[in-house]
Amino acid sequence: MSIISNFFSDDLAVDLGTVNTVIFAPGAGIVLNEPSAVAINKFTGEVLAVGGEAYKLIGREPHDTEVFRPVRNGTIDNFEAAEKMLAAFIRRAHGDRNRRSRLVVGVPGASTTLEQRSVRDAARDAKAARVDLVDEGLAAALGAGLSFENEKAHLVVDIGGGTTNVAVVASNAVVSSTSVTAAGNKMDEAIQSFVRSKYEMQIGERTAEEVKKELGTSAPQSGEPTGEAPKLEVIGKGLKDGMAKVVMLSSDEVREALEPVITEIIASVRRAIEESQPDVTADIYRTGILLSGGGALLTGLAERLQSELRLHVTVADEPLMAVATGAGRLLAHSEWLQRVALRQDAPAWQASEELVVNW
Repeated sequence: MSIISNFFSDDLAVDLGTVNTVIFAPGAGIVLNEPSAVAINKFTGEVLAVGGEAYKLIGREPHDTEVFRPVRNGTIDNFEAAEKMLAAFIRRAHGDRNRRSRLVVGVPGASTTLEQRSVRDAARDAKAARVDLVDEGLAAALGAGLSFENEKAHLVVDIGGGTTNVAVVASNAVVSSTSVTAAGNKMDEAIQSFVRSKYEMQIGERTAEEVKKELGTSAPQSGEPTGEAPKLEVIGKGLKDGMAKVVMLSSDEVREALEPVITEIIASVRRAIEESQPDVTADIYRTGILLSGGGALLTGLAERLQSELRLHVTVADEPLMAVATGAGRLLAHSEWLQRVALRQDAPAWQASEELVVNW
């Protein structure tokens, strides 16, 4: 049994997300789903904890420990921390064995060649033998069960922690793809800003995320009695005196805080439809919108999109796992992977806009 396990663990598909990192192994399914966090000793550089263990330390770090969230807005913000975190995750996916793997990694569709290179370099420094990058929108569509041979255009909206990726895919290829930073983290920041301005209280990112999960909605819920919106006790730090402060937040207030972010997501989807070719628009009318990513779990979001865009909206069965699962499907079809993998030899003129020189 161990020989078979070793054979299947050589290739891995990775969704290197801003909030969570998910790893898929062919023949085994999802083998890792952990927060994208790493705790490092300030003085020795030693990795003390990764994933959930590191995430628990955020806001409560010991004096000799620094906790990093190395992926921000869908791109690597801290290269060294990302490499250490990814290496630890790959080793854990292999059962704590040091092995060189072939990786397929999902990246935002609008990522630049420099951002893609940083992902490749981090994966290679984490002992990956080969790294292929694929568009998150395409991976999410495949992970949700879209057939490789389906020639109809599908609109995929993957709402992650750092970015919302809006992609049109057809015949197992990307027709168009774009990303916006209106996503899970922006929702958390919006809640923090709302509480700070209305109640003069500061809350941490973990508390804001908990509020979003408990009370976050994108539209008033049917059957909810007027004036009886669900509430949650939130404890933070008062800005006036620095002491602990308690307020009762309602779902109506959280919905008000999230509205600008939700509006931006809907606008990006509408823009993708408006810029599509007529045949693509006709296909999307028939196939609707496929929603994936952690943001797809926000209460009422699918109904809100369906109402405003007048299109049928389907939520992936396992929205958090869709990108990793779809990238894993590509591992079993090397000819398709070779076709859709993002090329790293971009022409010089394409990368020129990413380079800024100050004389």
